[in-house]
Amino acid sequence: MANIILSKDDCLKQLYSRGNICLTASKMINIDAKYRPFLALFSDYTFLVNETAKTDRTLNEIILKFRVNYSTNYELNWQYVSSDFLKSVYLKAQDFYWYAPQYKYPYDLSIDEFKKMRCFLKSISGLYCLSVTHLITPVWYRFFSPDEQKFALFDNGLLVVAENNPHSDELISNISQTYSQINIIKLVPEYFISAIYEQLLYTQLSARETYIELEKYRLEQTHQYTAEKALQILQSNSQQWKKLLLTDEKTARSMIYSYYARKLLLKS
Repeated sequence: MANIILSKDDCLKQLYSRGNICLTASKMINIDAKYRPFLALFSDYTFLVNETAKTDRTLNEIILKFRVNYSTNYELNWQYVSSDFLKSVYLKAQDFYWYAPQYKYPYDLSIDEFKKMRCFLKSISGLYCLSVTHLITPVWYRFFSPDEQKFALFDNGLLVVAENNPHSDELISNISQTYSQINIIKLVPEYFISAIYEQLLYTQLSARETYIELEKYRLEQTHQYTAEKALQILQSNSQQWKKLLLTDEKTARSMIYSYYARKLLLKS
């Protein structure tokens, strides 16, 4: 079993050379998005695993279960890589025709509509989204949930809102009042919003990662634990830790909101 930390600069191009396909990002093995931060399997049987699995029993169970469910004629010996590298692997996969998006868009979506969506996603690539993890605790988030209102707010002043939102004018007005930096407003089909948040999983800290960090921080503050001790406490309950690891993004955003909402109520 290899224990190799791969460099993004040295390995990313090599992984996708000579027609190599990331099977776990394709229609061949289109695994649940919640497992993507932890593993990636390629058509040449390169098997990449999140380096945190080296010391995490729950993650090892997930990896071993995957090896059983997706057995091949070759033994899958994994190589350890960083979380950031795995994100880069899946972000790069989006450039290929075989890429299978995890988000749900209408089945009757035409080729032209799909191309428009992909073009839009490329236009916002590299922008930092303020409404994905709420680490900065924006004032407007006391009142709005991006999952309920279907919008995305970016640090360059771009506000994207689902065009079928019957209260879009009111939403835009209210957010603009509490975030004065907005200078570009775009109305898009609702499935664009889901696609935006799916893409952001690979370009910035996910809501799940943020939620785990908040849980660690809560233990540090409540019991005066060190960060290492807080993580050990969280991992000691295998069922609870597995639940944290596999929290979907929508649920994680909701839990983050609840965390900040509790703090706001305590201060009021």
